[in-house]
Amino acid sequence: MHTLLEQEIIARYFSRHSAGGNVEIGIGDDAAVVSPPDGSKLVMTVDTLNEGVHFRPGCLPEDLGHKALAVNLSDLAAMGATPLWATLSLSLPDIEHAWLEGFSRGLFSLADRYGMKIIGGDLVRGARSISIQATGYLKSACAMARAHARAGDSIYVSGTLGDAALYLELSRDTENCTVPKPDLEYLAQRLNRPQPRVEVGQEIVAFASAAIDLSDGLVLDVQRILQGSGVGARIDLEQIPLSDAMQRQWHDAKGWDQVLAGGEDYELVFTASPEHSGEIDTVRERTGCPITRIGEITPGDTLELFEAGHRYPSPGRPGFDHFA
Repeated sequence: MHTLLEQEIIARYFSRHSAGGNVEIGIGDDAAVVSPPDGSKLVMTVDTLNEGVHFRPGCLPEDLGHKALAVNLSDLAAMGATPLWATLSLSLPDIEHAWLEGFSRGLFSLADRYGMKIIGGDLVRGARSISIQATGYLKSACAMARAHARAGDSIYVSGTLGDAALYLELSRDTENCTVPKPDLEYLAQRLNRPQPRVEVGQEIVAFASAAIDLSDGLVLDVQRILQGSGVGARIDLEQIPLSDAMQRQWHDAKGWDQVLAGGEDYELVFTASPEHSGEIDTVRERTGCPITRIGEITPGDTLELFEAGHRYPSPGRPGFDHFA
């Protein structure tokens, strides 16, 4: 049987996005040549997923292809950017065609949803690792950042929180798991196939004062906004949106700490002046995405959590940190 060489593997699984449109030279050359939209600003981000750290051995390749791109799109969404291009660096211990077919299917399915092109990358032998650099653009001069929240702003979050972290916890002991299959499947999808809130980011960029994507946990990511902006915040736990599956399985969750610090949500948290509440209602209607007010920005530099009007202690581990 003929063993495919590196270039043949790239051609078979990753060259479906060739040059065209604003891509003058795409996959197949030493580097890509692109033309950004006139008058726009480029927004760039990069994320790496390592086997054993970000995903477990045996993770479905189609899910992995989706998630590897989704985490980058979530970063672009937090800046209010429209996706354009991505490059992929893929390290594999060996060539498994079924794995490559599934991975590329998940990757391109999500890329096609946003009209995004994969324009280049690298393929090497080694421990399984996936790095994607994504580029988007801003249609106007405004961009969201972490450093512009102001006292009096409301704090909002998209979607629901804690689902992915709950599934991670449940999957540690599958033999004794009593969660009904529909709920378990829903929670698994929230971990394995996060839905980047690109449309929400594109809408709120016109008026949000600060934003961040929720990847490492609500407490840790909100603190990053507070540190950047030099402000404090109050969050009311009863206002945090929870999915129906999470509410039904609350007894299996580790209480609020899992919701506050579990991470892997890939939702957006953003701040905006109360005067924009009507515009946020419009964003909900246009995008079909739940957006919930969970608190407000305060003077000072402290994040305070409240449950039923009483102070709730901050989790001992505020979120995920590779080097904690």
